[in-house]
Amino acid sequence: AQEEEIVKLKNRVKVLEDKEDVAVTCFGDDAPIKGRSINEGEAAAERISNDSEE
Repeated sequence: AQEEEIVKLKNRVKVLEDKEDVAVTCFGDDAPIKGRSINEGEAAAERISNDSEE
């Protein structure tokens, strides 16, 4: 059970890091856009996590 949770968390971190990399690549250091993109990544990760729990 703990291993499954670790895998889910690692996947969530990867999604968030990937979203951050895309935001930085596309928008440079534009903080408002970058911040919004990261938040959207968190929402997507939560949806993925919630879907896998059902």
